[in-house]
Amino acid sequence: MTTDQFRAFLTETIGAAVNVSRNGAVHFICMDWRHLDDVSAACGPLFGELLNLCVWNKSNAGMGSLYRSKHELVFVYRVGDAPHHNAVELGRHGRNRTNVWDYPSVNSFIGNRRDDLALHPTVKPTALVADAIQDVTRRGELILDTFLGSGTTLLAAERTGRVFCGVDIDPAYVDVAIDRWVAMTGGTPILEPGSEGP
Repeated sequence: MTTDQFRAFLTETIGAAVNVSRNGAVHFICMDWRHLDDVSAACGPLFGELLNLCVWNKSNAGMGSLYRSKHELVFVYRVGDAPHHNAVELGRHGRNRTNVWDYPSVNSFIGNRRDDLALHPTVKPTALVADAIQDVTRRGELILDTFLGSGTTLLAAERTGRVFCGVDIDPAYVDVAIDRWVAMTGGTPILEPGSEGP
C-alpha cells in the first residue's frame, strides 16, 4: 500500500473498533517503528487521548535496516473523554508497570516459540497481552480484537477472566485461534447457525 492507502486502511479498521467501543475504553495498537507517523496521523483524530507509548523490549533482535529491531511500539489510546480504568496507578493496586515491557521474542526459538511463529508472522507473547488487558479492564469485561491472527488475545482474555470477541479477514487464522483455545481450555467450540460465512 502507498502511505495514503495504509493510513486510510488504519483509519477505517481502527475507526470501526472505536465506533463500537465505550467512552473511556483503551485500545492498544502494536506497530513497527517504521509506521510511527502513520499510526499517529490515522489514530490521533479517532481517539480522545494518547495515554502512552509503550515499548515491547524483545529478547532478541529481528530484521532491520541500519539497526536490527529489538523492539515493537505499542500505542495506548483512550476512546472519548471518559476516564479509563487504571489498574496500575503507579503500583497502588500491586501492579508496578512501566512503559517498557520485557517479554521473550517469539523469534527466539526457545521451547514452543518456533511453533507459535509458524502460526502467524507477528504473534505476541500471551503474557504481554494478558498484562496489558489487566492494566485497563476488570474481570468479566469485553475485549475486542479486530485483527485476531493466531488468537493470542483470545488466550489472554481467557487466562484473565475477560469476555472475548475477535474477527479476522483470513478464515485460516480463525481456525488457528480456535485450535489454540481448545488446546488451552479443553472446551468445545460451537458454530452458530448462519455463521458459516460465504
